[in-house]
Amino acid sequence: MASFPTAVVLSRVVYGTDIRAQGSGNAGAANMLRSFGWKPAALVLVVDVAKGFLPTLFVTRLPFLAMPRSEEILPLIAGTAAVVGHCYPLFAGLRGGKGVATAAGMFLALFPLALVVCVAVFTTIAASTRRVALASVVASVAMPISLLVSRAGLGHPTSRASLLATTLIAGFIVFTHRANLSRIWHGTEPRVGR
Repeated sequence: MASFPTAVVLSRVVYGTDIRAQGSGNAGAANMLRSFGWKPAALVLVVDVAKGFLPTLFVTRLPFLAMPRSEEILPLIAGTAAVVGHCYPLFAGLRGGKGVATAAGMFLALFPLALVVCVAVFTTIAASTRRVALASVVASVAMPISLLVSRAGLGHPTSRASLLATTLIAGFIVFTHRANLSRIWHGTEPRVGR
């Protein structure tokens, strides 16, 4: 499911072109928004979030995967695998999106309250800078920080495995946005809505 290249398929079927040849070259909702408008972008966003949400939520219901600590570990593995599969889809030459929406789906299944914080961070930065890549990176990094603050300051029982997984995913999303970050540094990253 994670390897289904939503934006690539939609752009080819509906618009007769590959989204990776448009705009930023990314196969994600932000580039769909820039290239084709909010309706296809919204569809891509919903499907890409579902790619992270559904496997994370339902993996523990597979009886043949029963193992010690499976309730804790398997959703983290499934969600992380979904993010990587989205970024490197088998059915699109290993050239997919950047993992933000799929990671949000994983976080929605596991850490919905912390995700609210990340969405607020994303919205604030995106609205003030019009740079989705910057907002995505900072919001991703906000997830493990939110969990750590919740654990240390509020006594919320967040596991070390959860902190490790979200930190790895945040680092991975920074990696997938490295070209965007370079363009932001040099002042050449395009803004959304301008």
